[in-house]
Amino acid sequence: MEQPKGFEVKGKKKLMCKLNRSLYGLKQSPRCWYKRFDDYISLIGFIRSLYDPCVYYKKLTEGDYIYLLLYVDDMLLAGRDPTKLKEIKAQLSAEFDMKDLGAAKKILVEILRDRNTNELSLIQKTYTNKVLCRFNMANSKVTTPLAQHIKISARDSPKDPTDRQAMSYVSYSNATGSLMYLMVCTRPDLAHSSSIVNRYMGNPGKIHWEATKWVFRYLVGTENRGLLYKPPKDFKLRVRGFVDANFAGDPDKIRLLTGFAFTLGENLIS
Repeated sequence: MEQPKGFEVKGKKKLMCKLNRSLYGLKQSPRCWYKRFDDYISLIGFIRSLYDPCVYYKKLTEGDYIYLLLYVDDMLLAGRDPTKLKEIKAQLSAEFDMKDLGAAKKILVEILRDRNTNELSLIQKTYTNKVLCRFNMANSKVTTPLAQHIKISARDSPKDPTDRQAMSYVSYSNATGSLMYLMVCTRPDLAHSSSIVNRYMGNPGKIHWEATKWVFRYLVGTENRGLLYKPPKDFKLRVRGFVDANFAGDPDKIRLLTGFAFTLGENLIS
C-alpha cells in the first residue's frame, strides 16, 4: 500500500509499504473480517446456512436451535432459551469487542413486537417518511398503489429534446429506486405498481412521473404497513401459494403479467 500521509520515510516516498494485517477501508477488509468471524463462530459449534452465508445456526436439542444473523458487523441472535443466548453473547464478547444493545428494535428495518399476541412486525416508517419528504409528497394520500385508470406505456416517453431536457431535472431513477427498496424489504403491496413505473427508467416522461407520484401518495397514511409474522392458529407450518395473471397487461409487448405470493404458516415468505 502507499505510505500514509504524515508517515512517509524521507528519501523513500516512492516505495510501498508491505501490508501485514487488514486495515479499515481497504477493499479486502470486509472479506478478512468475515473470514475471521466465520472461523470463530464455526469453532463454537455454529453451522453456516447453505442458503445464506450470513445466517448461522446451532442445534441445542431436537427442534431447538439458536440462530445468528450477521450484517457487516451487526448481529442478531434468536432462540428460545435466554440462558443459552447469554452464553453465546459471553463467548462472542470474550473473542470480539462488542456491545449488547438488548432486544433488537431496528436493523435495516424497524422491528415491532407484541409479546401478548406473539406477533412481530417489520416496517419502514422512518425510511418511508424520509422518502416522502425528499420528494415533497408528504401532504396528500390516495387509497390504492396505482389506480385502474392509469395506463402508461413507452408511447408516453419523451420524443423530442425539449421534453427530455425537462425530465432530466426529475430524479425519476431515485424515486423509483426508493419504491423498489420498500417493496423488496417490507412492502409487497407495492410490487405491481413499482414494477410498472420502473420499466420506463431509461426514458421517463411526464405521465410516468405522475404515475410514480401516485404511488408516493399511497405511502402517506400507510407508512405503518409491513410484514406481520405470527404463529398459525393450528401451529402447523403449511406452505401455500397464490398465483394470478392478467391478459396482455404489458401494453408495450402485449404480454401477460403474473403475480404470486407464498406463505409459511400464514406468514408471507415470497
